[in-house]
This record gives sequence, structure tokens and C-alpha cells, in this order.
Amino acid sequence: MKPYQAIDCGHYDYLELACIRGYPLKIELLQGEILHGKALITETRPDKSEWLLVQTTTSNRAIRMDQLLAITPEQEGAEFGRVLIASAGSEI
Repeated sequence: MKPYQAIDCGHYDYLELACIRGYPLKIELLQGEILHGKALITETRPDKSEWLLVQTTTSNRAIRMDQLLAITPEQEGAEFGRVLIASAGSEI
């Protein structure tokens, strides 16, 4: 995997809000994978990479934020809609 590339601060705010509210999310990854899970927490690791922890139906999963294409809350009345984190042409 390539060195971590920080995401835009504005996008990070949406991820934090999703965690605070415990939103169930549709998570689109750059590689094309789609996940569904509840946003739990964000964390910064010692190497300065940032991660989103989500609870799926089978396990908890950590997703490196620069691998996110988009998130969409799957809760009616959510405070935001689909947020494009990276462009589909971004490097993996």
C-alpha cells in the first residue's frame, strides 16, 4: 500500500459526525468494494495514518481514510448525504 495521504479536513469532519451520531454507513472504497457498517470512531496511528473504525454485521473493521471513495449515511434524517472523499481516479 502506498504511503498515507491525508484526506481533506472538511471530509474528516463528516467522518467524525458519522461516528458521534453512530450512523450506519454505505462505504465505497477506491478498489470498488462496498461495505455497510456503523461508524464507531476515527483514530490516528503512530505512523500518522488516519483510520475509520466501523462495525459490520460480522466484525469490526479498520479502514484507512485515504482508501475511501465515498460515504453515505443509511439513516433517515441524517445531517448529510453522500460525501465524496476521493475521486475514482485517485491512486491506490
